[in-house]
Amino acid sequence: MGTSDPLFVPYLLPVSVKGIAFEDGKVWLRMNERQEWELPGGKMDAGEQPRQTAEREIREELGLASHATNIVGADVYVIPNSVDESNGVLVLSYVCEVSERIGPFELWGEAGAAKFQRFAINEIQDLPMPDFYKQAIRAAVALNQSSGSTNP
Repeated sequence: MGTSDPLFVPYLLPVSVKGIAFEDGKVWLRMNERQEWELPGGKMDAGEQPRQTAEREIREELGLASHATNIVGADVYVIPNSVDESNGVLVLSYVCEVSERIGPFELWGEAGAAKFQRFAINEIQDLPMPDFYKQAIRAAVALNQSSGSTNP
């Protein structure tokens, strides 16, 4: 089916880019308005590449300078009871290697008060959080271990 086909309906999804940032062996997570833990991140700005978005979001939300390296997740998440994003959101998850703290935490985000917390890897399994985030974190840990990274 092509675009000239009258039955063709484009399947367009918003894109959200998430960063997996470790500090002192623990992963940073954000509590969202649905009372779920998620990776810090957000929508791409015009002209940005996904890696740039991950780095910007880690800087804005956590006050950390980082370098986005590997993509470890690409998942469509259908947000329960969402009107704006009823078809879902394409979530891209990148490993972000933290280099230094450069600012404060975001206290107020687009969805209201922001709450960030670090968790040990063995704590994430029982958190209220979509499974694809847990899988991306485990993939990031495995990638870091195979590369000999000191974090986590």
